[in-house]
Amino acid sequence: MMQKEKIMSALFSCYIGMVIVSFTADPIAAFFQGKQTVANTWISAQTSPATIKIVIFLIVIAIVAAKAEVTTGRNSSVMAPIEVIFYSTLTAILIESTLFSYLGPDMQNKIIEGSKLAHFLRDWHNIWLILPLIVFLFVSSRRRSSS
Repeated sequence: MMQKEKIMSALFSCYIGMVIVSFTADPIAAFFQGKQTVANTWISAQTSPATIKIVIFLIVIAIVAAKAEVTTGRNSSVMAPIEVIFYSTLTAILIESTLFSYLGPDMQNKIIEGSKLAHFLRDWHNIWLILPLIVFLFVSSRRRSSS
């Protein structure tokens, strides 16, 4: 049961991380580029926006996944091993695809040139975003109808 809760927490923390990055990355980048002050303090660093987004995203995932306990219904302890593997794989792909999307186009193209599979992270990013939710809804509705 604990494994399932951790996987689901990690999956949902990915979505939370994407939301937090979407509204905090620009102000934080402005602070590190010396364009904005916080408490009369400013920093002039050559930090790329991609680095800031990646760091925020990973920190949010780590904090939320470590602290959250997600239950997915009354009979939450029932999850087949294949479901655990499937959710783990989808979570890993979602994290990779999101990190890849934060990179600039030049860096993405360099990575794609060196890999036969990396283009799936960029080209199918929207699918990786919605597929875990579709699977979760399908499995939970199926589980409810069978009990």
